[in-house]
Amino acid sequence: MINKLGEGAYGQVYKVKYRDYYEEYAVKICKLNGLSEKEKQNVLNETQNLVKLRSEYVIQYYYSWIECNCLYFQMELCLDNLRNLLDNKKPNNELMTGFDYYISYEIFRELIECVQYLHQKHIIHRDLKPDNVLISMDYRIKLCDFGLAKEVVNIDSYNMSKANHTADVGTVDYMAPEVQIEDYNHLIDIYSLSLIGAQLFDFNTYDIIDGKIDTIGKFNNKSNDFTIKMNALLVSMAINKYRRNGSTDWRQRPELKF
Repeated sequence: MINKLGEGAYGQVYKVKYRDYYEEYAVKICKLNGLSEKEKQNVLNETQNLVKLRSEYVIQYYYSWIECNCLYFQMELCLDNLRNLLDNKKPNNELMTGFDYYISYEIFRELIECVQYLHQKHIIHRDLKPDNVLISMDYRIKLCDFGLAKEVVNIDSYNMSKANHTADVGTVDYMAPEVQIEDYNHLIDIYSLSLIGAQLFDFNTYDIIDGKIDTIGKFNNKSNDFTIKMNALLVSMAINKYRRNGSTDWRQRPELKF
């Protein structure tokens, strides 16, 4: 039995249930138009690294193969994604409750752990966005759609350059400014995290990008120390020298450490 789950820039995802078994999986299909046979084989070889990457922080890839000019991934089936959760949140004009903050904090904490794991493995996601943050069947946060580009999977250094890497990779709404203009490194993921965090905690995304610190807070309509500190953290994670005040450099973004 096959049901379509979704579609993105890199392919389509289907829910697959084998007839003689109870197991259910997700299968992603990516078209390989315009690639030579050698290039297709190189892509397949690189994707084998994803199969070897086993962790509670990332979606599990089981097999990958090429068939009918498409790359297939058989992978873990997940319950939902962060995009759907954010779309079903309360309207921005409603104050978040203590329970809302607790849930948002736990999601953000798990998300940071996931990205920290990738960085420790010298992998840069480069396309962090709510659509690529999945909720597993046991309600854990997991990342998907990372490392599909050949140059990301086996990097020897965090330092990346436009000469070695595609400048326009990723989703524009969550893409760090330096990706389009200059050399960059793993801190582009920190920038993307800050914008996801802004959505989780109902901060104005443009204020976070511009470096504006909210000194009021948004909890129960009173000044709240937690939201003020969270706002300041997200602003520091979104540091870039292309802000209107032009006073900072993206290399000052914090590392992910616990």
